[in-house]
Amino acid sequence: MRLWSVLLCLVAAPCVAQEPRLRVIVETDAGGDPDDEQSLVRLLVYANEFDIEGIIANRPVARDRENQNSVRDGLGIVRAQINAYGRCYANLVQHDPRFPKPDQLLARTVAGYDESDDGVSLILRTVDGADPRPVWFCNWGTDHGSAASCLKRALDRVLRERGRAGYAKFKSRLRLSSYDVFGEHTTTLQPPFPVWVDTFRPPLDGKRWYHRFSALTATAGGFDIERDVRTGHGPLGALYPMNTGLRQKEGDTMAFLYLLPTGMNDPSEPTWGSWAGRYGPNEEHPGKPYFWANQKDAWRGTTSRDNTLARWAADLQNDFRVRMDWCVKPRGEANHRPCAVLNGRSGWEVLRLDAKPGSVVELDGHGSSDPDGDAITYEWFVYGEAGTYRGEVSLNAANGPTTRFTAPEVQRAETVHILLRLRDDGAPPLCAYRRAVVTIRP
Repeated sequence: MRLWSVLLCLVAAPCVAQEPRLRVIVETDAGGDPDDEQSLVRLLVYANEFDIEGIIANRPVARDRENQNSVRDGLGIVRAQINAYGRCYANLVQHDPRFPKPDQLLARTVAGYDESDDGVSLILRTVDGADPRPVWFCNWGTDHGSAASCLKRALDRVLRERGRAGYAKFKSRLRLSSYDVFGEHTTTLQPPFPVWVDTFRPPLDGKRWYHRFSALTATAGGFDIERDVRTGHGPLGALYPMNTGLRQKEGDTMAFLYLLPTGMNDPSEPTWGSWAGRYGPNEEHPGKPYFWANQKDAWRGTTSRDNTLARWAADLQNDFRVRMDWCVKPRGEANHRPCAVLNGRSGWEVLRLDAKPGSVVELDGHGSSDPDGDAITYEWFVYGEAGTYRGEVSLNAANGPTTRFTAPEVQRAETVHILLRLRDDGAPPLCAYRRAVVTIRP
């Protein structure tokens, strides 16, 4: 009987990536536009996927009229949401034991007000620490009524106190998935950040990119904010505000959604695509490793920037729905992502292959499974815009556990990106992905 119980637990265990998690610091002007609070609800139910090193609240006083939170300071608003997360914690850890303890998150949540050094000290301590992993910094907004960005203040101090060499070393440890509020540190001071992905800009075809999240995801896959988040999903969902100018705006969500491990993305490769869209070189900073949302995808007969996000919108919203279920349901009553295996390899890491023109590239999803025992389906497709090869590549099968293609003739090394989307038949259905990047060399 004891062995049977253990086997049941193993079958029901969620698919957990073995790769090291990304270290993340979020700076938010919670208390201003309520969309920060919307994004924070979503971030907290994905807290198991990151090592959250800090949350910095940089608005000392909530904005009258626009922000209707009963708590009237930014730090208090963030702490109230973490406390609500804490009331869901006992349920959340049934689904993944990596969810951080509420006390740990509270200890790493500090004020970033102008008269406080807590936010600056947190950044310095984290970046200077012994952990060799870089730190991804996500600024969600710094506008009228909020303090200056604590990262800008930290960089000012490092440059002043450590000189150019110390500044360069410190900066090399940072990555940005962020709005630009860092002044000359992003524009003129050398060296540039190793990677900066601006998930907010540019405006394109008369549309602001950070406004498109709401438009493209609000009802994707049948998502309903009242049913799936705000009611019947515990105290955290109940804190999701609705008085934003754009309903379900979540303009800051893409800053961390870009980093979320899904199996198809690599945060160091902005041009490959992610649940936050696909990014290209930022023309305002030529020659620097800076990227923003200026790319377009062909999908369902149209070509647009919206497609870089819309093609994943139902998948990401179904995933959010399930995370909110985890807040109130035991493990056996909620769905979990399937576990995608590609050519015998599990986890989220991108599979890199080499091929010669005319050779047959075999891709195999055998070994994939679902932790809940749900039936799974396989979908294979070429993500043409993510690769460099611009000719046609034909897969011999779009469905089923295996596919293959013949590497085309090339004049120089070219890449072809093949994605596997694994979907279960749970309620709602969930997807996991794997990406193969095939380099074809003449």
